[in-house]
Amino acid sequence: MFSPSEGVAMERHTTLPSVTRTVAGNATVEGRLTSPVARVPESTARCGGITVKGHTLKTFAYTTDAAVIRNTNASAILAVYPFTGEPIITQALLTVAQQPLFVGVGGGTTTGNRVIELAMVAEMQGAAGVVINAPAPAATVEAAMSAIDIPVIATVTTDDEVTEEKILAGAAIINVAAGHNTAAVVASIRAHHPETPILASGGASDESIIATIEAGADAVTWTPPSAQQLQSQMMARYRGES
Repeated sequence: MFSPSEGVAMERHTTLPSVTRTVAGNATVEGRLTSPVARVPESTARCGGITVKGHTLKTFAYTTDAAVIRNTNASAILAVYPFTGEPIITQALLTVAQQPLFVGVGGGTTTGNRVIELAMVAEMQGAAGVVINAPAPAATVEAAMSAIDIPVIATVTTDDEVTEEKILAGAAIINVAAGHNTAAVVASIRAHHPETPILASGGASDESIIATIEAGADAVTWTPPSAQQLQSQMMARYRGES
């Protein structure tokens, strides 16, 4: 599900910070206790990015795992979870996030005024933006856009009349989550909305990430490994297992 920079989870312990420079002149500084896992695939560098308040975001790590959020190098965090939205969860994630945090405020299980209220609270807490789930109607997107000054990301699963309505309602970013059809849906939306910022699922391989970007996605969501997966890999290495 991910492309780490090492085959297994590994920590690097050195006496001094690591400083390197590429041929192109990019200088990289790593800490003494740097772990190379939970890094975004290199193929995501092809994204043009979506600039939000002066910050260009190319990769959104789709996770609510606090340990992973703290250690990933994704440009932003997409914190959407399958429970009723609660401000205390947003606050906890904001505490550990070093990147802009875009938090889910419902639209599926959670509907109506609560979505707007959660969006307003998320803005006051310091979230960079809010994400409204696919089942929410365009009216909810429009109401959220009117209530807050941070971007509203509207999730869609196909290019249909409802998606068109959400774009016309003023959604700042369209998030395409169409499974294996994602690239096709991105291409369809991009064909008649060339200026609309599109975020889309990158999938589990470099090939699917590149296909999504070439279809017209400005940025991609990427699902990093969980802390439990990384810990299992690390323990296997400690036991000498391949």
